[in-house]
Parts: sequence; structure tokens; C-alpha cells
Amino acid sequence: MRTTERPRIDSMVPEHLEIALFALGSFQDAEARLGFTRGVWRTCAGYAGGVFPSPSHNDAGDHIEAVRVEYDPQTASYGQLLELFTCWYRTGPLDTTPGHGAVIFVRTAKERRLAQAAVERSSLCCGSSRPPVRVLPLRAFFPAENAWQKYYLHAVPWLYEELRDLYGDEEALLRSTLAARLNGFLRQPSRSALHCLPESADLYGLSASDRQALRDLAS
Repeated sequence: MRTTERPRIDSMVPEHLEIALFALGSFQDAEARLGFTRGVWRTCAGYAGGVFPSPSHNDAGDHIEAVRVEYDPQTASYGQLLELFTCWYRTGPLDTTPGHGAVIFVRTAKERRLAQAAVERSSLCCGSSRPPVRVLPLRAFFPAENAWQKYYLHAVPWLYEELRDLYGDEEALLRSTLAARLNGFLRQPSRSALHCLPESADLYGLSASDRQALRDLAS
């Protein structure tokens, strides 16, 4: 990064963001997918759905892994996020291991109606090949440990450390839009992913050497 200024993308976050919560297998993969979605500005991996008071990656109790997103409804509506989520569920691998599952957590009656309608449409497409996505009320969400946030970005130590130095605080980095975007790209780095960034890469504040390193990862 080699600059003292934070990327412009982080100054572009809309003032009003809505919150949605999804579970789709491991939160590492789900957070990366959602963080690479236009209209989603922040992501957080964690645990939801149970009553265990102190879930962790070693012992999540009766919770399942989930991802909280903060999104701009003017860019990506809740309905659009639901369609994207159910599409991923229809076309991706099915994870039924303990602590994982496909769930839409809802906070309001309107969200429940929209979620149930999206699940019904998805079930018609899937037929009986897999169980339907569950729609559950959101009672509590527990953020995961920092080591499990932005998992794919963590897997590139030189970049993670460079960004942490830039933000001056790990919490600020993990909450940033830049971290969400890069984590999404690093899930499956490819030339096509470089051309499908939600915004121009010029907004990410990457140095020429950083850009080249990401291109090398994508080759």
C-alpha cells in the first residue's frame, strides 16, 4: 500500500445502510461472496440461530456460522440479495455438517414475507433435490474472532499486514469496504474477477506493486 491515506472507497460508504444476515455453509466462503457484491459495503462473519451465550469457532454451541452484511438499499435491494443468496444455494455445494446450514435470518414481518417468497421460488427451481432454505427470526448475532474475519485476506500475510498498518487498527481494517472487496477477490483470484470488481480499482488505493501482485495471483 505504501501510503498514509485510506482508500477512497472507504469514504464513499453511504450514510444509511441496512443490515441483513445470511448463513450458507462456512462463513469464510459466504463472507467472501457477499463482500464482492455491489451494494454491500461491510461484512462480518459470526454465529447466530442458537441460545449458547458465548460461541466461538472451537465451540459454537447450538449456533451456525453466518454473515452479517451492511448494504445500500438504493444499490442492492433486500429482494436482490435474497435472489442472489438463493441462486448460490441452488447452484453451489450443499454443506450439512454441524454448525453449517442455509438460513435467512429476518428481523421484521416484511423481511419474513420477502424471504419466504424467495425460498418458495428457489424450491420450485430445485425441486426435491435439496432441502429448502430455512427462514428464522434473528435473536442475536455474535461476531467471530478476528482470525476468522476476512479469511482469504488473512491468507495473504504481506497484504494483510500492509493494510493493517495503513488503517492503524485491526478492527478498522476488518470493518472496511476495501477488506471486504479484497477478501472476495482472493477467494478465487482470476483474471475475470479482476474485471468484475464492484467498483473501479482506482478507488482501492493500491500501489502499482500491489496491483501487479494481485494480477500475479490471478494468473
